[in-house]
Amino acid sequence: MFLNTFIEKSLKALQSRLDSENSLVIQREEGYIYNVEFEFNSPTSIEEINRFTEKTGWHLPDDYKEFLLLHNGAHLFSDVKYGGGYKLLALDEIHQEYVEYLDDVPKNWYPISIDNGDYIFIDSSKVEDGKKDYLIRFQADEPVEHALKLNLNFETWLDKLIVCQGLEFWLW
Repeated sequence: MFLNTFIEKSLKALQSRLDSENSLVIQREEGYIYNVEFEFNSPTSIEEINRFTEKTGWHLPDDYKEFLLLHNGAHLFSDVKYGGGYKLLALDEIHQEYVEYLDDVPKNWYPISIDNGDYIFIDSSKVEDGKKDYLIRFQADEPVEHALKLNLNFETWLDKLIVCQGLEFWLW
């Protein structure tokens, strides 16, 4: 379905820099250097994606579908000593995480990433309307009114996350 696209190029470039244990040395603020690990799930199928959208009624953007067809979830920038990092949810995990926050978020939002209580959601209604600014950051301990609209699509968010070595560039 997708071949040699923005997401695939970003992920292949990242994976080419990983060592044999899927880790990478990165530098952060003030010269702090540490090892981070990466884990990439196996791909899902278009049939599984279709079953998911039929079951939930949520719309998935094409760039996110592409990611799922390459890797049905991943764990990025996990500190070798302390853990953490970005967990990009597999299709079955999306619904599980959503159920936890059913009362807290609009019904048209679904989570795709978790980082220590920070969630990245896709606004399904924006995807349905063909808009490209469908990502939202929501912190689990804050009211939904404080959610931050990122004005990004998934492929741009993922590419910038990789380039910024796992830092929350959207808060800069």
